[in-house]
Parts: sequence; structure tokens; C-alpha cells
Amino acid sequence: MKRYFYLLLLNFLMVCFVHAQVRITGSVQSEHNEPLPLATVYLTKTNTTVVLKAAVTDENGHYQFAEVKPGNYRIDVKMIGYLSDKSNAFDIAQSDYSLPIIQLKTDTRKLQEVAVEGKRPMVESKPGKLVLNVENSPMAAGNNALDIVQRAPGVSLDNNNNLQLMGQSGVAVTIDGRQTYMSGEQLVNFLKSTDGNQIKSVEVITTRAAKDDAEGAVGTINIVLKKNRMEGFNGSFNLTAGSGEKFRGNSSLSLNYKKENTTVFGSYAYSDEKAYRQLHIDRIIQNVGVKSYFNQKSVLDEKERNHSYRFGIEQRTSLRNTLTLQFNGSNNTEYNDNNSLTNIGHSFAQYDTILVSNSAFKELFDRYSANLNNEFKIDSNGRKLTFDLDWSKFKSSKRVNYHNQYFDLNWSPFAPEEIQRSGMPIGIDIYVAKFDYEHPLSKVSKLEIGAKYSNVTSDNDLTFEDFLNNSWIDNVKRTNHFVYKEQIAAGYVDYNNTVGKWGVKIGLRGEFTLSDGHSLTLNKQVKRNYFQLFPNANLTYTVNENHILSLGYARKITRPNYRQLNPFDYFIDKLTFERGNPYLNPQFSNEFTLNYTLMQRYNVTLGINDIKDAIVESMGQDSVQKQTWVIRENLGRNLTAYLNLNIPVTVSKIWNMNNNLTGIHFNFDGMVAGYPLKRKSFLLQANSMHNLKLSKSLSANVNLRYFSPFKYNVYDMEARWDMEVGATKTFKDQRSSLKLAVTDLFNTGNQNLRTNFGSFDSSIRQYQDRRVVRLTYSYKFGNLKNNYRKKDTSNEEKERAQ
Repeated sequence: MKRYFYLLLLNFLMVCFVHAQVRITGSVQSEHNEPLPLATVYLTKTNTTVVLKAAVTDENGHYQFAEVKPGNYRIDVKMIGYLSDKSNAFDIAQSDYSLPIIQLKTDTRKLQEVAVEGKRPMVESKPGKLVLNVENSPMAAGNNALDIVQRAPGVSLDNNNNLQLMGQSGVAVTIDGRQTYMSGEQLVNFLKSTDGNQIKSVEVITTRAAKDDAEGAVGTINIVLKKNRMEGFNGSFNLTAGSGEKFRGNSSLSLNYKKENTTVFGSYAYSDEKAYRQLHIDRIIQNVGVKSYFNQKSVLDEKERNHSYRFGIEQRTSLRNTLTLQFNGSNNTEYNDNNSLTNIGHSFAQYDTILVSNSAFKELFDRYSANLNNEFKIDSNGRKLTFDLDWSKFKSSKRVNYHNQYFDLNWSPFAPEEIQRSGMPIGIDIYVAKFDYEHPLSKVSKLEIGAKYSNVTSDNDLTFEDFLNNSWIDNVKRTNHFVYKEQIAAGYVDYNNTVGKWGVKIGLRGEFTLSDGHSLTLNKQVKRNYFQLFPNANLTYTVNENHILSLGYARKITRPNYRQLNPFDYFIDKLTFERGNPYLNPQFSNEFTLNYTLMQRYNVTLGINDIKDAIVESMGQDSVQKQTWVIRENLGRNLTAYLNLNIPVTVSKIWNMNNNLTGIHFNFDGMVAGYPLKRKSFLLQANSMHNLKLSKSLSANVNLRYFSPFKYNVYDMEARWDMEVGATKTFKDQRSSLKLAVTDLFNTGNQNLRTNFGSFDSSIRQYQDRRVVRLTYSYKFGNLKNNYRKKDTSNEEKERAQ
């Protein structure tokens, strides 16, 4: 069936092919050779002032006009803060035409201050990606990056709070194009410590180029931070107070100073979050035909304090060369007290044993990174060389105290109390170097080549002690020292070309991986080295500006994160824990995407992702010790197909909505926990965002989300939905605003699940402190004129740091 589908698609594209149309391209820069985004470009006939077409320059200052008839034309360019300019008259015949760069001079005339108000749609459809715009929205006010990201089209959280895209795990997460190099628990902690007031937008990217790292099973989530584009000294301040079951608050300060060729920037954010959670777990364990029933109720009190900061300098050392140096850091302290009571018996109605468990977690998580980026424009034809050096360090230290006590029905202890403690310091050092070279081959074609090298060392030293006879004794069965080293050398080539209405981009990336996982305690070592090629291709056909079709293919890899490879047990409580697997191999996937964009507003994406040797969450159970654990293994084939629809609707002048629907079909075939599993399931995700402009200074937002019930691996997930409301009041000075937002208004977004597979029979219900009211005050100060743009770089290995 697949073969006939692709043949029909290719036949359709060939039938739609028509003669090449003339296209006009060009770019706009400032007098300092800086690209000018958002400049308005008009196409007129030479002897008239009638505007035939209009365009807006992109982030790189580029513009284009498609389907232009042969004739004599002129280009006019206008932009606030700059003097207007126009091109010389030019003739076009039957071939595409590229104009020389147009440079605008700064308008130094004194003008009265004019407030220009522009409004981006909440969700934008762009080639290969959907963009969730949250800048100045109540959605961002007082929330963290994790709260915002999971509201993006096609994004969700699984039962372990790991990010998923189109229902699939293994998502690459970047910030301003730079890899976060984290996954799992540490990625969640990092996103929770990132202030939402600093976020401009979230990009959901489903296409892949050879320039991009091959890591990531289904796509990339890119968090775009706000850019200060103002001249002189300026900044912004945000203060948020929130309340749910408990109080939470945060504040942030951003500063920027630009003079001529030098820009200095910095930001600081502090958050103090308190949360409350309840878990209710029913579990049945069978041993030699005898069933034991466990009814567990847990109350978790969570406290988290975070300091995050960023500062740097950008120096234009010449007209063609720009050097950027920046440093990022965060210091996070988290406390988690877990008080649990478990009734144990021969049924849920009759029990004879009570287990009281108390555990106190304290984790310190520090992250530091420094980046040196140099961009050199070789000539005015577009040749460019970019070089990056990146250093990152992660330090994590988790201390846990355990106290377990068994009682009978009269609350008399019948077994010695168990007092234990563990320490788990983790240190991860990452060094990355890469360069990228761009070389235009013609007006419509370009070649990109580059290379990258990364070196990672992860040191995990777990100690576990029992308190016996008034002294702490090392528990050798649970103590382990694990060191993981990994080197990846990569090279790529990308080729872009446009022929009439057809656009093609093909690329090839090669990665050589050398890894060494060594358990010093167990004296076990797992070494691997492998070379893999990752081809990709994208074919685009522009029927006209209102109808664009694209077909893409990419091969990808998902490497296990460093914690998943560590062969020791992470205890959650006495009866449940997570176990590492040093023999876990990477998984490889082949993904096909078909995208259609209508009227530059509506978007349809069909994707198929085929994963071999999929990394799957499996389970284990000790019927004697009554313990259950989770482990990741390469267990089978996972074939996933998804259809994403993005439908913006303008209801009235004051009411705009965006509806995003994602239908996902899962097909898994493999072994889980020693049992064969063939499971098909369907998930529907729906997101409806509403933006109301009530007055010039008052706006409101409503966001509705729905997740249908579905089967994920061995878990049966229940349906859930939530609603978020918010309002923004902008004051007359245009510098200050007040935002009020309520998340999960009806407290209906809790995720509940159960499993009844093989010897595993359990259900989990939870209550989280999700309904939170937040009030945020924002103020902008300093000079708020003249545009300026900072840039960032990209990397990879932090994505898997644990």
C-alpha cells in the first residue's frame, strides 16, 4: 500500500507541474550591513506608482515576488525608523531575477513618538513548522517553559512527564536553535526553571536537514527567547504572584545596551514554587497462585527555588565579521517530601498489614554553559562561514532519606523499622566544536557543508546506606559508581535549489559514535563504536502563493540518555524503583512527511514514523519481595502515523481563534516484560485557542485542550481535558501591563492510567496542584526605538544528559 501511495503522490505532483514562472528576489540591509526584518517592499511598474505586489522581509532581510509577468519594474522599500529607498528600473524576461542589496539609512529626523501596534496570530503556519506565539500573552505570564511548551500544537506529556510530539517520545528540544542536551527528568527540571516571561514563541518543527543533528525521533521543539532589538540602554521587569493549593511566585529582569557595533545583554530570573500532589495506586501481585493486594496513598509536598542568569556581548569587529560570547547558568534547589501509606492484604476490602513510608528528597541541580560564536560574511554574494565552540557542565546532587515501618491492624509494629539514605552526585561535562559554510551556487541554489565534534563525560556515583546498630552501613547491593564517555564526529552536506515552482533540498549527514559505559563497582564495561549515515530530502511544489505542497524524508537516531544506561536502581519508595540498562542500544527511525499549506494560513501535515528496535519502557516484578520496577529495553517495532490540522478562524474583528487537531495511530509489535505484545491504538489531541481584543488596552485569551483515551505500551490512559483563561491590561504609557491567568480552571487535567497485562495489574490515579491563579506585572524601561537582532547557535549532547 505504501508503494502505491507514493506513486500516486508523485504522479499528482507531476501532473500539477506547469511552466516556470518568473520570480524576483532580493534583500534589504541597514547602512551597517545588518539584515532588516519586517521591512515593507513594493513592486511597481516603472512609469506608475500603482502597487502591483507587496512583501515583508524575513529574519534575514530577504524578500521575494512570485509569478511576475515579463516587463519593466521598480522596487520601493519602506520601514519605520529608516529613510525610504527604491531600486533602479529593471527589465525581466523569462528567467528569475535577483536585485542588488538595498541599504536603508537611519532616519535621524525628530518625530513625535508614535505607538505602532501589531498583532501576530496565536499559531502561525510556516514551511515545515507551526509556531505558537506567546509573547505578551497571559499564557506566558508567570508560567515556566514546561507549562508553555506542552500547549504547542501536537505536544503533550506522557505518564512520566516526558515531552512527546505527535504522540511520540524522543523529541529534540532546543532554545534559540541550541540543543539543551538534556532529556527525561533533568530536561523537565530545566524547563521548569526557565522563566516563561522570557519566551517569545515555541516552534514545532517536523522537517529535518542534514545540518541538523540526527538526534530526535520525530521532530524538534525550538523555544525562541525574546530578542531586544532596541538602540541604547533598555530593559524589562516582570513580577508574578500565583496561588493554587500553595503559593508560588517569580520575577525576572532583562537588560540590554547597544552602541554602534557593540551590544551587551543580560538577564536574571528567580522563582519560588510550591506544589502539592496526591497519588492513589492499586496494585495486585501474584505469587504461586496467591494474590496480594496493595492499596497505596501518597502525599507529595514539593518546593523548588531557582536562580537563572544569562549575559553576553556581541561585537561587530568589521563590516563582515561578528563575534558573540555568552554565558548561561542556573542553580536549582528542589525539596520533595513523600509520605505514603500502603494497605496490604488478600483483597482491597480486607487487609492485615500497613506499610508507612516516608522519604525526603533534596536535589541540587546546577547548569553552566558558555558559547563562542563567530560569523564571517566572505562576500556580498552570500558566502558565509560560522564557527562555534560550546562548553556545558551539569552538576546534580540528590540526597534521599528513607524511613519504612510495618504495622498490624492495631498499629503495633511487627518488624524492625528500616532507615536508609542515599546520595547520588552526577557530573556531566560536554565540549562541542563545529563549523558551517554556506556557498550560493546561483540566484536560487545554495550548498551548505559543515562538521561537528562532541565529547561527553558523565560520572554517576550512587551510595546507599542502611542504619543498623546505631551506625550507617554501606549497602553493597545498591551502591554503584558508573562512568560514561561518548564522542561523536559528524559531517554533513546540504543542497538547495529552486526550479520554477519546484524546490528541492537534499542532504546527507554522517556520524561516527564511540562510547564507553563502565561500572567501576561491578567491574562491567560496555564499549560501542558505529558509523551511520542519515539521508534526508524535501521536495516542494508551489502551485501559487495560496497552495504549497511538500514531501519530506529523514532518517533519525535516538540514543539512550546517560541515566538510562546506568545499571543501578533509582528507588522511588520501598516497593517501586527505576532500573538502568547498560546494554540499551540506540533506536533508528525513518520518517516520511507530506505537508499542504492553503492560503498561507491553513496547514495539513501527514507523517509516518517507522522505528526499529524501539526503546520501550518495560516492567519487572519480584513476587517474593513484592517489588515492581521500570526498565527501558530495545523491544520491537513501533509504527506511528499522524495527521495534524491547523485551522485559524477569524470570527469577528475582536475574536480570532486557532484550532489544532492531531490524530495519531499507534502500532506496536514486540516483547514487553517477557510477554508478546501487539497493540494498535488511536489518540485524538484537540487544542482550541481564542484571542479576544475587547478594547485598545484590554485583551483576553481562552485555551481549551482535550486528549482522548488511548493505549500506550502496556498502559491504558484515560481521557482528560483542561481550560485556561487569561486577560491582559496595557496601561496608557505603553510600557507597563497587568496580566491575570488561571490554568486548568475546572481541575480536570489530571492524568490517570491503568495496566492489566501479563502478571501486571495496577491502576494509578493522581491529583496535581494544577489550578493556579497568577497575576503578573510587566514594565519596559529605557529607549524603546530602533530594531536590533541578536542571534544564537546550536549544539546537541545536552539533550540526553541525566
